Amino acid sequence: MSTLITNTSDVTRFAAVFSAGDLAADVATQLSCGEVEALAGMLRAIGEPASADMWIEAHAEGDDDGDDHYRPAVAEYVVPVDPMDALQCDSCQ
Repeated sequence: MSTLITNTSDVTRFAAVFSAGDLAADVATQLSCGEVEALAGMLRAIGEPASADMWIEAHAEGDDDGDDHYRPAVAEYVVPVDPMDALQCDSCQ
C-alpha cells in the first residue's frame, strides 16, 4: 500500500469535512472504538490533532463502562452547609 499523497486537495477536503463538530456529534457514537481511533489517527497524520480529539470526545459520550473511551460522569462538588446556619439564630453566627 502506498503512503504517497498525490492530491493535496483531497486531503484538504477530508480535513474540512471531518473537522466539523456537527458531523462528529451526529456520527461518532455510532463508530466502534477501533473505527474512531483509525479516523483520529488519520486526522492527526494530516495535522488536525484538535479534530482528532474532538472525534474521540464525541465518541466517548456513547461508550459504556468497560469500553476504551468511557469516561465516568464527573460528580458535581457540593459546598458543605454549616449546620449552625440552619438554626438561624443570631448567637450561632
